[in-house]
Amino acid sequence: MKYFLILFIFLGCTQKYKTFHVIDKKNFDPENPQTPITKKLIRGQKNIEEFCTGQLFFFSNAKKESDQYLQRLVAYSCPQKEYLLDAKLTETWWTTIIYSRSCVELISYCPR
Repeated sequence: MKYFLILFIFLGCTQKYKTFHVIDKKNFDPENPQTPITKKLIRGQKNIEEFCTGQLFFFSNAKKESDQYLQRLVAYSCPQKEYLLDAKLTETWWTTIIYSRSCVELISYCPR
């Protein structure tokens, strides 16, 4: 029981959710979301993209790497389409004293 208490003190986890009705793939900014004005778009195929990266001690920045990769996830989702519909972005971070992990998951629908 003592070990679980110590592990609990040194382990932290955070999850953050964001939803977007329409994402313009060329002008996507998750910190300053803007919904573009488009013609009526109909949901098509569901698309799931995810990326995780780790950090040992202070040799890299896992959160920064996953944030940078998020732009690629958006760009590679639904090739040859300009927009993504009804997108849900989930960012997960967990950390211990020596190791941290950051993941992003983007669930969206391609327009028909």
